[in-house]
Amino acid sequence: MIRSRVWIAALLAMALVAAACGGDDPEPAAAPTTAAATTATTAAMAEETTTTAAMAEETTTTAAAEVTTTTQLTGTELAGGEGSCAPESEAAPARGVAPVDGMTIVRAISGDVSTIDPRRNFEARASEMVANMYDQLTTFHLIPNADGVLVADSTRPQGLLAEGWDFNEDCTSVIFTLRQGVKFHHTGNEMTADDVRWSFLRAAYLDAGGWFDHAVIGLYDLGSESDIEAAITVIDDYHIRFDFNKPTPFPLHVLSNAGVTVYDSEVLIAHATDDDPWAHEHLKTNDVGTGPFYLESLEPGVEIVLKRNDDYFLGPAQAERIILRVIPDAAQQAALLTAGEIDFAEAVPVTAIPDLRDQGVKVTTVGGNNQAVMYMNPTRAPFDDPHVRVAISYAYPYDDVLEGVYFGAASRGGGPIPSTTPSYNPDAPFYSQDLDEARAHLAASGYPDGFSADLYIDGTLAFAPELAIVVQASLAQIGIDVNIVRLDSGQFRDNVFAQDEDGNRINPMDFFLFYFGSGSWVNEPQYHMELFWEPNAFAMRSNYENPEVTEKLNAAKFLSPADPARAQLYHDVQAIMLADAPAVWLAEPHHIVASSQEVQGFIWRPDQINRYYYVTKSA
Repeated sequence: MIRSRVWIAALLAMALVAAACGGDDPEPAAAPTTAAATTATTAAMAEETTTTAAMAEETTTTAAAEVTTTTQLTGTELAGGEGSCAPESEAAPARGVAPVDGMTIVRAISGDVSTIDPRRNFEARASEMVANMYDQLTTFHLIPNADGVLVADSTRPQGLLAEGWDFNEDCTSVIFTLRQGVKFHHTGNEMTADDVRWSFLRAAYLDAGGWFDHAVIGLYDLGSESDIEAAITVIDDYHIRFDFNKPTPFPLHVLSNAGVTVYDSEVLIAHATDDDPWAHEHLKTNDVGTGPFYLESLEPGVEIVLKRNDDYFLGPAQAERIILRVIPDAAQQAALLTAGEIDFAEAVPVTAIPDLRDQGVKVTTVGGNNQAVMYMNPTRAPFDDPHVRVAISYAYPYDDVLEGVYFGAASRGGGPIPSTTPSYNPDAPFYSQDLDEARAHLAASGYPDGFSADLYIDGTLAFAPELAIVVQASLAQIGIDVNIVRLDSGQFRDNVFAQDEDGNRINPMDFFLFYFGSGSWVNEPQYHMELFWEPNAFAMRSNYENPEVTEKLNAAKFLSPADPARAQLYHDVQAIMLADAPAVWLAEPHHIVASSQEVQGFIWRPDQINRYYYVTKSA
């Protein structure tokens, strides 16, 4: 393992040096602008998935005909069981820290944000801003772990903008009691149930993420966004009812997601136009929330400043300002952190982590359910050849990367369900590096002499360039020439959400590394698979579809989380998808926070987004 770690570290060092010595620093590559959206028929997909017969026969444990839904999921069962949709009502307590005037926390970030609209951003740093400027109806109880990190207890939802809730008997309806006196920053308007309803309507009709959060808990079905009108009813200023078309184990969890925000509807209605009825243009660079911080200034390419909300309903934060300073160079971030000129670094060179610790920098790592995933489009050549996908899966050095890239701050994982998620099967037929198997599958494919492919990455994200270099070197050993195309965050996002002239969502990147956003913000297998792997899933753009997988996922939705048959269905899905190999599950990165020793109060949630409300700093 030590030798492997040294090999990968040397590989990364040589590649980075070569890039640094290549003359003028190139501009990020232009994003692909057009692509034919090719749709495989069900028959073609079924034929494709059976071409890996030898592997599939070994791994598929349950035929499609054997899928059953003998135990019907009921809201009454959920209301009293594990993962209950109706836990006892509990409000988040006041923070109780003394604000310190002049206290500033400086965080280095590697690039700009393209928008801070909570429903239109798909970037880690923009989501971080949203999580600190806006609030949600619910949150989670926090428990300190052995390292002093506050960890969100996902079994214990708490009220945030809502101070309580009352579910009906079968968990198909809930009435939220809203906190009184909550004020929107900038205007001082009081938040009411009308703001909550308008915010959910905006998310549904904007069709940029809200529809998934809504549909997964049954506020409406996909394609029936207008049903939101009847699903949310204002009772009075401080009471609002949500009606669901199905019971699920996690409505309160979904309503805590960072993007499920409540806006100052009066402001956004005033900025709406015929062409922009939901005021997206205004929200690109303005905030209208109730959170512990608000946007004070935004200077593209330089810094973003968040100012403390002194009237925050849980009490003000300690820090007066959070400065997000744009420092693209990871080595410079590390140097500034060591010198004490910044408090947090978004990205530090992986090889620098041991030295940073030796120099007194606090590097905190928390394992979770995030996944680094490399997607392949099985509807377009060469990735429509299953032998190609399996060859690539065998070529990647999974175990070596854990030490050589992450220095131990990642877990193996290896399949469509994260290792920390219920129903994960640790005995699934995961891939390990086997170059002989990789070459054999490539020889059996339609590309026995190899081929060239572009691998698209968001080059501003920590570890994405390093992982891409390892992929490039590994696939070169089996005859596949990989060209790494570095996009900025906006270009990468535009491709993920690309649409054709008919409004169909396509992704012109056939081979891409999706680093941020491949972990579920709700740690539950149904939520995770609906988000990433069902046909037309919101966050899955590889065009993968297997009818047997779809049938099993649909069957699992009708089973109680406590039913062993539900876990078995997810085990079957893991095995089938590993045989199909629509992606390479590279690693499960731990959340890494490099900070000064003076900073305390880091919290961990499944979304792995920093909340500066809890951060304190000694003098």
